[in-house]
Amino acid sequence: MNYTNIMAEVKKGQVRSLYLLYGEESYLIRQMEQTIVKALLNPDEMDMNLTVLDKDPTINDLVERIETVPFMGGKNVIAVRDTAFFRAKKTGTKEEDSEESNERLLSILANMPDYSHVIFSSSEKVDKRRKVYKQLEKYGAAIELSYLKAKDVRGWLLEELSAKKRNMSGDGMEYFLSIVSLMSQISLGFLTNELEKVILFSTGRQTITKEDLMATLASLPEVSVFAMIEALGQKQVGKTIRLLEEQLATGEHPLKLIALLSRQVRLMWRAKTLADTGMGS
Repeated sequence: MNYTNIMAEVKKGQVRSLYLLYGEESYLIRQMEQTIVKALLNPDEMDMNLTVLDKDPTINDLVERIETVPFMGGKNVIAVRDTAFFRAKKTGTKEEDSEESNERLLSILANMPDYSHVIFSSSEKVDKRRKVYKQLEKYGAAIELSYLKAKDVRGWLLEELSAKKRNMSGDGMEYFLSIVSLMSQISLGFLTNELEKVILFSTGRQTITKEDLMATLASLPEVSVFAMIEALGQKQVGKTIRLLEEQLATGEHPLKLIALLSRQVRLMWRAKTLADTGMGS
């Protein structure tokens, strides 16, 4: 199962008893956890019916929490953050960490009470070979949440703009995507925050422009790098050197800048080759 499918299920009220949310995209993990909790509990039930654990409890403690009937009725929701239950087992571990001692955990995962829901989450990799992982996947849903790929940003951006009833000009869209393409890791949490800034800046207008983006994203290192690459693409040598010096002065690593410039030179050379051979028409 993936993020989109699970979120669609939850919004329809189809909430499973078990979830494992894992991966490097911590923003999405927390957002998904909150969505599931809100689908199960009303605001006035949060204090009594929601338990948030920042580390693994003992297996016995977890089973007891799962089996405990909510005092005032309703649902019993347990969020176990930074879980290690699904990580690769280290050699030399004893009892509580060994696969053999987890029979009680495996049993409760297969026989969850109707009133209990558990949301496990971890930023670490999981071991899909472990019995506990296979058991959760069989009776619940395990979702890996990774950083967004550059090729998927356009689709995400269009969905976000549509949800907020806004749109973006063509040159603004290309500007945004070009900046994002320079990022080594594309965090949805980061992109969401930056898009919110742009939307606030352009309040009162339906269309977000390139000028709006340039004004609100100016502090991002990628914007300065993009301006430098753009100047190189237009063969503005003096401006390119000045922007390069500014980047070095701010502490940007020279090797990163060289890699970005090399990439742009290759793109320019490829475009020229295609044009010379008539393949670019």
